[in-house]
Amino acid sequence: MCDQDDTEVRRARERARWHRRAEERRASGRCLACGKRPPVPGRTRCEPCASKAREADRERHRRRIEARIARGLCPRCGKTEPDPGLTLCDPCNEKRNRAGRARDARLRAEGRPRRDPDNAKAYERERSRRLYIERKAEGTCTKCGSAPPAEGRSMCEPCREDRRAAKKARHRQRREAGLCVRCSVPVPGGKAHCDACAAERNKRRRRDKEAKRASDRRRYEFRRARGDCTRCGKPANGAAECQACRDAARARYHSRRAAGQCVACCAPTFDGAAMCAPCSVARAERRNREAEYAARRRRYADRRANHKCVDCSAPSAGAARCEACARRHAEGSGAYRGIPVWDPTWTVVELATGQEHGPFDSEADVALCLAFERLSRDEVEILSDVSPMALLTAHPWE
Repeated sequence: MCDQDDTEVRRARERARWHRRAEERRASGRCLACGKRPPVPGRTRCEPCASKAREADRERHRRRIEARIARGLCPRCGKTEPDPGLTLCDPCNEKRNRAGRARDARLRAEGRPRRDPDNAKAYERERSRRLYIERKAEGTCTKCGSAPPAEGRSMCEPCREDRRAAKKARHRQRREAGLCVRCSVPVPGGKAHCDACAAERNKRRRRDKEAKRASDRRRYEFRRARGDCTRCGKPANGAAECQACRDAARARYHSRRAAGQCVACCAPTFDGAAMCAPCSVARAERRNREAEYAARRRRYADRRANHKCVDCSAPSAGAARCEACARRHAEGSGAYRGIPVWDPTWTVVELATGQEHGPFDSEADVALCLAFERLSRDEVEILSDVSPMALLTAHPWE
């Protein structure tokens, strides 16, 4: 009993001494912990002491949270189990929400932001860097952390699609506002990049040309396998491009042809050609006709098996082509290319009377007519509709 009384007395004496020391240091404008440096504005401790205490508090908080979660309790109060699907129990959730609403109302009334923008930005940057390192080490997508990344990339293909969509939206907004699409500084003359960003972009494109080509091929294969448009990533019903992208490409092609520009690079063309000389040579070197023919044969067989038109993939009721494509195919055949070549005919005209005999389908019929009418060759004129150029061509093989 005596030892317990001595302990209580000693604690009271130490507590009183600590309060006196704290009051002295507060009055003199010094840190309450070390008494050597002035405290941080709005705090009672200096930054070194606050950092030391902050690290100790975080470690103690982490151990306590892990212990409560291991026991299946609410990590905030440690008394009851959390609600299904939630981290905290119902009373703690309500308490936290009520405190958050009160804090937001107070800051809104004071005209202050909910969080310090600079601190929030620094915290999010550090948190993103930490998650990136952890997910990179685990071999998962660095954005969602749930799917494996694409080959040679740090993100999975769906996350890369979302990032591309966000970049396109940001690019469009900055172009409309007259800003650099990369650093958002004002750019005169309607350019997409400022001079510094343009130089860096050109350097990177020269260095990573092969990597970009490989990335484009992977994106193309992924979108084709998923049945989406290979240009914009939107649903295309199994086609390579959606209707909007096809219409845009067609309009771009015709506008460049009408302006006398190369349909690939917009360079001037000559003699009404569709492409300039460099693009024509590059296209010829890049073209693989055997692969094109094989792809056409596979597409033809697939559409025939599914009772679709082999040209436009529309329902064809078992025929090879739909009515519109069949008409267009027939009009493009040899029967519609100029006047057809008919068999020649001959007509016999008497010079004395002007009477016509015929027409006859062969020269033998002409000879029979002359014998039957008892006319000589000098008394008649034989007219034929044979083309003059036919006399200069070889006889067709039977």
